[in-house]
Amino acid sequence: MNLVKYIIKRACVAIPVLIGVIAVTFILMRLAIPPERIVTQRLPPRWTWDMYELEYHRLGFDKPLIVQFLVFVQDLFLGNWGYSYIIVADSSVRDIVMQRLPRTLELAIITYIISLLIGIKLGIITGANRNKLRDKKIRILTYVGMSIPPFVLAIFFSQMAAYQDVRLFPFWGYKSPGMPNPPAITNGRILDCILTGNWYILGDYLYHIFIPMIAMILFQLSIIFRHTRSSMIGVLQEDYIRTAYSKGCTNRKIIHQHALKNALGPSITMISFSFPKVFAGFVALEVAFQLPGIGELFYLALRRGDYAVVIPIIFLIAIIVLLMNLIADIAYSIADPRIRLH
Repeated sequence: MNLVKYIIKRACVAIPVLIGVIAVTFILMRLAIPPERIVTQRLPPRWTWDMYELEYHRLGFDKPLIVQFLVFVQDLFLGNWGYSYIIVADSSVRDIVMQRLPRTLELAIITYIISLLIGIKLGIITGANRNKLRDKKIRILTYVGMSIPPFVLAIFFSQMAAYQDVRLFPFWGYKSPGMPNPPAITNGRILDCILTGNWYILGDYLYHIFIPMIAMILFQLSIIFRHTRSSMIGVLQEDYIRTAYSKGCTNRKIIHQHALKNALGPSITMISFSFPKVFAGFVALEVAFQLPGIGELFYLALRRGDYAVVIPIIFLIAIIVLLMNLIADIAYSIADPRIRLH
């Protein structure tokens, strides 16, 4: 099977998974937050039954549940996500989400790339030096980082900074008082600053998010390191590696030309599965440090029962996760073409 056919096959498998995620989320949200509660939250304090029925009909809750679901799925794929019930009443959900999503995405991508570069390198070093002093030191540090949630790490760093005589970094927020916002081109603060040349705004933003980013990098790095190290140790015990050593190949050549390619295959898949944890971490980080991203919006919408905002966010996260898995499958099939036969 060639690469194009393999990509199409994997993409087709993702569609029913996406619809299943939407269906389960829709049903759970309806069970947790009845339409009656949403309607009453939107009405004034002194509402009448006529006002209730009018709002109930306007929101489409009087239609059969299956009709509501089919209409909702159709609107999701067409980009017509309706209007917020509570968070920003009668405001377009698509506009609300798209203002926040790029900010979280750019931070997730930056921290993920840094974590990949460092985590894979550390995994190679420790896998090739199994149970040696260097391996033990790195394992202790990374396992501590993996066992602690990102927002706890960030709060720990903030508390350490708070007890210092000199305040090195802010404890919350994403900009200094009076600092303007860059022109909204992509709604990603870092990218907009670069595109418009507002370097002083970019510097202030990076200064404020330094601690949350470090915490997120340490958390992701630990997961990537663990999988890379395990794969490297397994590959280095294969017969063809012993054959390469017996032929007199150098340690560096064996690791980079023989072991690394085969070790990265399983690691790619496991690393892609860890990407949802990145978004889960950003929910807690953005709430704790008052960063206006998609994580904070998801928390507010879930807490206040605005499922019109919650479901599109889950829909987008599901798409991102499925895309990450698809990219991982493609990368794995390139690293090991035998996988396309399955």
